[in-house]
Amino acid sequence: MSVAIAPGVAPHGQGQAPPRDLDAFLYGHDPLPRVVAVEPAGGNSVTLYRRDADRSLQTETATFSPWLVVAEDQLAVLPEREREVHPLLGAAPMNRLVLFPHRGAHARAVAALRAAEAPHFSYTSAVSQYLTISGRTLFHGMRFEELHRVQLDVETTSLHPGAPEAAVLLVAITDNRGVEEVHSAHVGGEAALLRRLTARVAELDPDVIEGHNLVDFDIPYLVKRGQALGVPITWGREGQPVWLQEREGRYKVGARILPSMRVHVHGRHVVDTFQQIQRYDSQGKLESYALKPVMESLELVRPDREFVDRTQISELWRADPHRLARYCLDDARDVRGLADLITPTEFYQAQIVPRSYQDVATGGTGEKINAVLVRAYVTRREALPLPQPSRPYPGGYSELRAAGVFRRVVKCDVESLYPAVMQRFGYKPQSDRLDIFLPLLAELTQRRLAAKRRLRRGTAAERAYWNGLSSSYKVLINSFYGYLGYARALFNDFDAAEQVTTTGQRLIKEVLAALEARGSEIIEVDTDGVYFVPPPDVEGEAQELAFVEAIGKVLPAGINLAHDGRFAGMVSLKQKTYFLLTYDGRLLATGSSLRSRRDELYLREFLQEAAVTLIQGTLEDVSRLYLAAVKRIQSGALNVVEFARRESITHKTHSSPGLRRLAAAAKGIPVGQQVLVYQRPDGSLALTSEYAGDEDRDYLLRRLHDMAGRFAGLCPGGAKGDMFKRLFPLLTGSREPPTEHHVQLSLFG
Repeated sequence: MSVAIAPGVAPHGQGQAPPRDLDAFLYGHDPLPRVVAVEPAGGNSVTLYRRDADRSLQTETATFSPWLVVAEDQLAVLPEREREVHPLLGAAPMNRLVLFPHRGAHARAVAALRAAEAPHFSYTSAVSQYLTISGRTLFHGMRFEELHRVQLDVETTSLHPGAPEAAVLLVAITDNRGVEEVHSAHVGGEAALLRRLTARVAELDPDVIEGHNLVDFDIPYLVKRGQALGVPITWGREGQPVWLQEREGRYKVGARILPSMRVHVHGRHVVDTFQQIQRYDSQGKLESYALKPVMESLELVRPDREFVDRTQISELWRADPHRLARYCLDDARDVRGLADLITPTEFYQAQIVPRSYQDVATGGTGEKINAVLVRAYVTRREALPLPQPSRPYPGGYSELRAAGVFRRVVKCDVESLYPAVMQRFGYKPQSDRLDIFLPLLAELTQRRLAAKRRLRRGTAAERAYWNGLSSSYKVLINSFYGYLGYARALFNDFDAAEQVTTTGQRLIKEVLAALEARGSEIIEVDTDGVYFVPPPDVEGEAQELAFVEAIGKVLPAGINLAHDGRFAGMVSLKQKTYFLLTYDGRLLATGSSLRSRRDELYLREFLQEAAVTLIQGTLEDVSRLYLAAVKRIQSGALNVVEFARRESITHKTHSSPGLRRLAAAAKGIPVGQQVLVYQRPDGSLALTSEYAGDEDRDYLLRRLHDMAGRFAGLCPGGAKGDMFKRLFPLLTGSREPPTEHHVQLSLFG
């Protein structure tokens, strides 16, 4: 395929439009259709698994030369008999491509370079090596729905596979082709269940295995139970056992790198929706990443879904196994529905990035941009630069202008601020000799806009495709700026990154000045978004849209200001900590102190009710809500589940001095189980099953008072001021139901 790009092309925004045909840069120069997996198969070969349009699977072998890129003056480190050296074009320092006859020779060369601390570039993964040097990617020419995806959920007697009572009770299997079934240890015992599961995986022959917490719980539990029972879990396409390594893996969630198991199933990809939902929730809007809360938050709960508390599983296994089976199957169905929503983005990225689907689904976005650029340079025999050393540079402009309660709130947002700034002003890595960076960004932007247009007018099936494609482009587009400041990126450029952020700061300040000049009240600004109260003459959504459009005219061409939300009210407490109330009555919370699932139920409910009350009324109304909650606590009207906390029993429970109270309450309960506990007046913890109206009401009232303290900043003097003390007094847990007179005496006496 010819590629309409060459060294010296001017960046977009500096006089020349980007080339239109960038397929070779985006998808590789030698695409092979419908490859669903690549696996190492020998010294210099790989096995390709390809799924035909009729769903049948074909297997073929391809050879390649393992490779690395190094500077010419470092070649002496490498054994001469096991290398083939090719010069690369350009003045970048890593200017020699070295090919090896097999992976063993490559591994020895990499070890020698590391020992000599010689700069070089290479992939440890044979799959990434092959895809990069061959110019290929997975899934070329496929749609997400053409993958064969299986979902698993297991029910067990404990959370720890090594516990004395550990056993797998049920395994539910669903797929995206209509399979729905539950396998039970009631038929033949646990070992027979594991054998049936392995046989079923082989029969279904999926490309992808999905589950929620699959990598860190389900698969390790199954493998270890299989080891204990002498039943190998051989899920590989050629009958290979599942390979896992504890806590040696990782997955990226934004800037965070989280530890995980390393799991590999030969010829298949393992995708964990627990990991994926964290990557999907990039703005941190979800309160919990457990499956049930996620489905509820995303409004995906089916009306006939079976619910079971973890603490009920052993009892139901004995008394009502059919209900437990329905619950297990519903969990697998939920995984399928959740994966349908959140994983197409990673699938379509795998069509662009020369890495396995599993690696794409866990890797950072900077690594993906790096992989695309490295492929473009290596396949064109161009030398690679070395990363610039890290240095600090300014970030986005963020400021809390006003705390308090606001009504008729609008949010405006500079659409894709940093990508737009890079394209408009031509900010790019100076080391990008082929001038790929900005044309790729522009091309991805155009393709995303085209996908969004198709999304709006397509059928239901077409919309799923275009939405997945659009989302994958969006993630990559938003990664280009971060790549400039990514310490390990070969083409990073901290000067360019600083130019982007300082220009972004200037532009958002121009938006703020224009808003204030038109009579708006600024509440909070964060990098590219502004919450504000529009002037009194702007009423209703149509006028808000027109107002934001008019404000956006202060921005340069190609950088757009969009109306990004309207809200009946906002409680702004501190920077990046606020409640928003939508016009249809939904309450949205931002900030970890407002959204912790660790807080007891009665506290979370109070906080949410208080926020809505405050937006619709006054602090005095919130005080009355607070005093009503006090009465419920003092009179013992709370149900034990409202103030209980869920705790997991681990080995640390019985060894850590800080967990003595929990250990005493959970005496006799095996490691791996979960319990619900509450606090008694003497400070001890007890199981909810032992509850006898003996909760520590003073403790519950202190916790409630602390929760009310979230609103202290709205009172003069804060939590130490007279107003807060008057409205939200710290009262005691009288065992007698208080009268209004008692409350008033406590309040004002």
